[in-house]
Amino acid sequence: MVVVAMIIYIAALLYVVFLEPTRSAGEHYATPRWVPLKSTYGFIIEAGHSIRHWFFFLLNLLGNIILFMPFGFFGDALSGTPANKFRVIITAFFFSLCIELLQLAFMIGVYDADDILLNTLGAYLGICTYRYLVKKDVVLVDNNS
Repeated sequence: MVVVAMIIYIAALLYVVFLEPTRSAGEHYATPRWVPLKSTYGFIIEAGHSIRHWFFFLLNLLGNIILFMPFGFFGDALSGTPANKFRVIITAFFFSLCIELLQLAFMIGVYDADDILLNTLGAYLGICTYRYLVKKDVVLVDNNS
């Protein structure tokens, strides 16, 4: 069941990033943002100027984090042992890096080093969420069905 959920999540993630109808090659393409945290810092500075800028800052920050929380959640559920947390985080990092490099290669969206960091943070928070629910003995998968 968790494997199916992970496959559906990855398919949905790739759809949102690459195939969502409002995206097309070259459209909304901007200069790659190579310097980590530079664009997030810029968003913070701009957020002080208007509600609209504040909205875009939160959308970028929370969107990138939330987008990868299921990766950590399902990845930790699939890994089987608590010692594999680091492996799940590294896998999320490289998966996010691949997405950003594909965006760069196909000029879809914008390559942003911050996205990789925020996605990796999201995966870590997904792991924390999964482990919290396991510790609280919340039934995540009904093995009787």
